Amino acid sequence: MDEVRRLESTPINPNTVPAFEPKRVLLWIESSRAYGRGCLLGIADYCRTHESWRLIHFEHDLEKAFPPFLTELRFDGIIARSENQEIADALGGLGVPVVDLRGAFHPANGQMIDTDAAACAELAFEHFWERGLRSMAFCGYHGVDWSDRRQSAFVAYSRERGIDPVIFDSDAPRSHKGTIWNEARGELEDPGLVAWLRSLPKPAAILAANDVRGRQVLAACAADGIAVPEQIAVLGVDNDEVVCELAYPPLSSIEPDTAALGYAGASALDRLMSGEQRVGHGAAVRLVRPTGVMTRLSTDIAAIDDLAVGKAVSLIRKANGNMSGVEDLAAAVGVSRATLERRFRAALGRSPRQEIDRVRLDRARTLVRQTTYPLHQIAELVGYSNSSRLLDAYRRRFGVTPGADRDNADPPYRKVEV
Repeated sequence: MDEVRRLESTPINPNTVPAFEPKRVLLWIESSRAYGRGCLLGIADYCRTHESWRLIHFEHDLEKAFPPFLTELRFDGIIARSENQEIADALGGLGVPVVDLRGAFHPANGQMIDTDAAACAELAFEHFWERGLRSMAFCGYHGVDWSDRRQSAFVAYSRERGIDPVIFDSDAPRSHKGTIWNEARGELEDPGLVAWLRSLPKPAAILAANDVRGRQVLAACAADGIAVPEQIAVLGVDNDEVVCELAYPPLSSIEPDTAALGYAGASALDRLMSGEQRVGHGAAVRLVRPTGVMTRLSTDIAAIDDLAVGKAVSLIRKANGNMSGVEDLAAAVGVSRATLERRFRAALGRSPRQEIDRVRLDRARTLVRQTTYPLHQIAELVGYSNSSRLLDAYRRRFGVTPGADRDNADPPYRKVEV
C-alpha cells in the first residue's frame, strides 16, 4: 500500500512520456455540394468512435486545382473525390495511401469506393414501375463518367425488365469536360431537349443523371407547357435538398448513402495507414447502396388509364395508406366497391386492399428506419389497430421484423463492409 501511495504521489516527468501525434489526413472533398458534405460527415463520425486524426480540409468546389503548397505539408493519408486525372495524379504524387470516393480515378496507392449505380438504376425503375409508368427515358451529360455509368446501369436494368429506355442525345457538340462545365451548359435553352421531351410517349418517366440535370429537365417541361408529373415524371439522383426543393415542381431524387461512403472511406484508410490492408491498384471499386428514393411532387403520379383507379391510387398515396376501408375509397371515387375491385385488378394486377397495405407498410418502414418511434406509435400513424398486426404484416412484406430492420439501419454506415 505504501508503494502505491509513493507511486501516486510521484510527479510525472513530461520528458519521459512519449508524445502522441495523431495521423494527419487530408480531406480533398468538395464542401460545395450535399454529396461531398455527406461524405465529410461520415468521416467525422468514424473519427469520433476511433483513433483521433488531425483532419486537414480546405474549402473548395468540385473542380478546384490542387494547390502546389500542399505538397510541402506532411500527410499520412488522403480521402478524396478526384474530379479529374490532374487532381488524382497530384494526390497520388504525395506518396501516401489514398481512398477515393468518386469512383472515376483509381489511386495507384489506395482504394476506391463509390455509390452503386446498378442499385440506383433498380430503385429508379421500380419507383416508376410502381406508379404504372412503362415509357422510360434517361437524360444525362454525355461524356461525363458518372453520368455515363448511371445511364448504362439504367439501360441494363430496364432491358432486363423488358423495357428499352429512350436516351437523350444532345445536338450540342460532345464534350469530355467536367461536371461543372456540362451542368452550366445544360442551363442554356436546348431546342433538342424540348423536341425530345415532346417526342416521348406519354405518360413518360425520366431518370436524370443527377439533381441538377433533373431540374433542367423540369425547366424545359415548364417552358414547353408539358405537365409534370401528369405527362412526364422526373427523378434525379443525389437528393441535394436545396436543388430538389428549389425545382418546380420539387424534384424526387435517389438518396445516396454519402455518410456510409465517408465512414467506409475512413475505415479503409485507417487500415491502409496501419498496414492491416495492402494497397491494391486496379482492384474492383467497392460499392455502397443508396438508401432509397425521396419522393416529391415530380413523380407523385399513378400512370393509369382508368381514371377511377388513378384517382383511388392518388387518394391512397396522399393518405399514406391510412384509410378507413375500401368501401369509403370506392365512394370517394364515385363507383361501387365491386366495380373498383374489378377495375383495380385489371389496371394494376392487385386489389385496392393490397395497394393500401403496400403504401402503409412502405410508410411504416420509413418510420422504422428514420425515427425512434416505438412500434405501437408507428402502428397508429399508419393505420394499424395495434403493433401485433403491424409486426405480422411487416414480417410478411419485408422478411424481417421492424426491430431487426431498425438495428440494421441505425446508423447504416456502421454496417458497410470495407
